Amino acid sequence: MQRDMELVIKVLEFLENRDEISVVEKLHIDGFDDRVVAYHLRRMFEAGLLDAESTNSKTTPDRIITVYPFGLSWEGHEFLDSMRNETVAAQVRQKLGSSLANVPFTIIRELALALGRTQVGL
Repeated sequence: MQRDMELVIKVLEFLENRDEISVVEKLHIDGFDDRVVAYHLRRMFEAGLLDAESTNSKTTPDRIITVYPFGLSWEGHEFLDSMRNETVAAQVRQKLGSSLANVPFTIIRELALALGRTQVGL
């Protein structure tokens, strides 16, 4: 399954906009298959973007089966803040184009932060 950075941003926005921090047992994002959302939740949890609880395999404890998010981690807030700036987000999309799905997250994050620094004159 391919990573979809647009979905990542939608999940982060959904969690940030919640008024509570209770666990979301099943997260549905309009326009996306629930299995794709669940896959992205696992990857986002591994990347440190989410505060969440996970269910792991009994036979392979390192394998995450399900992630139950309840909020954003500090890293999640930082990434969302950098991508929320429309100019920065547009520049990231322009620079990476169709390769956005194939670029490592760390590069996307670093590019967004670098462009954000430029926006504020740093």
